[in-house]
Amino acid sequence: MLSRIIGGAVLVFSALAVQAQTFPLDKPIRIVVPYPPGGSADALARMIASQLGPRIGKPVVVDNVAGASGNIGTNQVARSAPDGHTLVLAATPLATNPAFRNDIPFDVLKDLSPVTLLTRQAFVLVVHSTVPATTVAELVALAKAQPGKLTYASHSAGGATHLAGEMFKLMAGLDILHVPYKGQAPASADMAAGRVSMLFDSASTAMQHVKAGRLKALATTGPTRSPLVADGTLPTMAEIKGFEGFNVIAWYGMMGPAGVPAPILDRLAVDIAASVRAPEVAQRLNALGFDVVTSTPKEFGAHVQSEVAKWAKVVKDSGAKLD
Repeated sequence: MLSRIIGGAVLVFSALAVQAQTFPLDKPIRIVVPYPPGGSADALARMIASQLGPRIGKPVVVDNVAGASGNIGTNQVARSAPDGHTLVLAATPLATNPAFRNDIPFDVLKDLSPVTLLTRQAFVLVVHSTVPATTVAELVALAKAQPGKLTYASHSAGGATHLAGEMFKLMAGLDILHVPYKGQAPASADMAAGRVSMLFDSASTAMQHVKAGRLKALATTGPTRSPLVADGTLPTMAEIKGFEGFNVIAWYGMMGPAGVPAPILDRLAVDIAASVRAPEVAQRLNALGFDVVTSTPKEFGAHVQSEVAKWAKVVKDSGAKLD
C-alpha cells in the first residue's frame, strides 16, 4: 500500500513538473476582472495585460465578469483549470465579503491560489471644513461630547470605507452614525457639501477637496505615511494614541484557482510584478494614488488571510450590517 501511495505521489509530482515546464501553453492568459468596465480594477488589469503579453510571448485578454460584489467572476476563476491560464484581479472585497455573507460559492482561503499583491492605497480621514476639529484627537473629543450627532459617510455598506469607520468607532468608543452611499462619487459630493461630518476617502479625491478648502485632512490609514499624500506630511492613524494598529488599505492582487503548481505561481508572480512595475504603468498608478507593492505568492497569501481575519473580527465586534 505504501509503495502505491509513493508511486501515485511521484506521478502527480511529475505531471505538475511537466505542466510547469511547458507553461505558458499555446493559449492566451485570461484575466477576469469581477467588476464592470471603466473602473480602476479594469484599468489596472488592462495595464498589466499590455505588459504581460510581450513578456510571456502569449496573448493576455481581460474579461469583465461583474456581479455580486466580485463573487461571480471570482467563482468562475475558482472553478477553472489550475494551469495558470485563468486569473482573477482580486480586491479588498474578497476579504470583507465573508464577514457579511454566508452565500459566497467559494472559500477565499481554500479555492484560490495567491499570485502577487499589486497595489495598495491608503484612505484619508477627512472632515468638512465646518467641523471644529483639526486633529484626530480633537475629532474624538468632539464625538464624545456629542454622542450620536456626528455622521460618517461610506462609499458602500460593507466596503472598506464603511469598515474603516467602524474600526474608528470601536477603537475610540464612539457613537457616530453611518451614512452609506452607492459609490464614491455621491459620498464625496455630499462630504464636500457638508451633508455628512467625516469620511475615509481615497487620497486622489479627498486631497482635491482639501486643496479647495472644502475639507480638512486629519490622517491617512495605511501602515506608513504615503509620499503620495501631502508629500508624506500627514500622520497615519496608527501614529495617534489610541489607534495603534489601525491599518485600512484598499488593495489589488492577482489570484488563480487552487491547485496551480508552485513553479507556475512563482513564474507568474515575477512576470506580473515586472509588468505592474514597468515605469509607464507605475507612473500612471502613482498619479491615481496607488502605491505599487508586489510580493511572492506566499506573502500575498498571508496578507489575504490576515485581512479576512481582521474584518471578520471588526464586523463581529461592531455589529456592522449591510443595510
